[in-house]
Amino acid sequence: MKKSFLLLVILFICQTLYSQIGNNIYELNSLDHNFLTEDVKKIVAQNIEGKQTVFLGESVHSSGSDFLAKTAFVKYLVTEHGYKDIAFEADFISLLFNHNKRNLPNIWAASEQCKELMAFLEDNNVTIWGFDIQMGGDAYIVFPKKIKEFLRTNDIEVEEKFLNLTDTFLLHTSKPRKVLSKSDIDFLNNYIATLLQNEKVKTDKQWTRILESYKANIKLKYTDRDQSVPRLNPTRDTEMAKNLDFIVKQNPDKKFIVWLANAHMSKCNYGYMKGLTMGYQFRALNPNTSYHIAFGSVKRYNRYVKEKTIIKGSKNNNNILYYLPSIHKNYFLDSRSVSPEFRTKGYDDSSIFNLYNIYSKKTDVSERDLLNLFDALVFIGEDWIEVSYEK
Repeated sequence: MKKSFLLLVILFICQTLYSQIGNNIYELNSLDHNFLTEDVKKIVAQNIEGKQTVFLGESVHSSGSDFLAKTAFVKYLVTEHGYKDIAFEADFISLLFNHNKRNLPNIWAASEQCKELMAFLEDNNVTIWGFDIQMGGDAYIVFPKKIKEFLRTNDIEVEEKFLNLTDTFLLHTSKPRKVLSKSDIDFLNNYIATLLQNEKVKTDKQWTRILESYKANIKLKYTDRDQSVPRLNPTRDTEMAKNLDFIVKQNPDKKFIVWLANAHMSKCNYGYMKGLTMGYQFRALNPNTSYHIAFGSVKRYNRYVKEKTIIKGSKNNNNILYYLPSIHKNYFLDSRSVSPEFRTKGYDDSSIFNLYNIYSKKTDVSERDLLNLFDALVFIGEDWIEVSYEK
């Protein structure tokens, strides 16, 4: 009798959980045919009401499938909700002065899977921004020119050594230790700190933020270079959040799409994330103003994700794939509408959103409250498309 009762309780809990998640899953069309359905558009419209920023994450920067799916969302947000600015996980400084796609990494500026996106942004006068502290694009030209102009305009004397070392750093940001000594870096850091104490700099929010971002990039590229993966650095996430915060607050009447990796845009701040919490930090600076959608390709098979892993996961109720009607179709999961007691439950995701192998491979499934990390999840069940370039 007790066993029968226990089985009934377990069955009831499973059915409740399945219905809680299943009732908030909506099928999407194919990537090449009106990806967003009217049902999904309606849900997104309700959830972005009053939101200045919409985050669109990707599992990895080589996922062409994610790019195509995100492009469909960008088109919808621009044409139907007036999001006319887009901020990429790209150089903050170059794009602050020159909103040109050439200042974006090639994975977005020149890939086949983002070709339609780039044309759409240009045709619809969408302004391109960046928030990454890693300097690229025209930074080696733009930054020295602009800082000279700013210092000259404000009658702030500058040592030639600072300008020369800055030129050297910008021309060798991938391997600065080969061309700059520790004393050179100490000089740069001390000089930036002195500039930041200048009263004219302190009253200029833009140049204060630019110099803080530059200083953080020096730390990332030189001081912290001994880390196995320097780009996965808490300093970077903290400063990216501040850069994005600066952009949106300087443009309070504009609405922004934020294009970045899933791992940077979580709404939570757990210890296992090791400080990769840009999304959380941005929300702390801008409460209740953002909406976060993570994208993942179910069939992105690699050393972490095997086909048998996906099939096995889809049969396990501790895996989020279990709740999809099919692992071969595209779906939108409205996480926000799932009851809190089920949203905080841990789910494995078989690494398709590329989170826990970055945060910590040892993270227990019970800690993976995936539905709490994001407001919505997009599952791409079509065959995976790797990013490619025109030959």
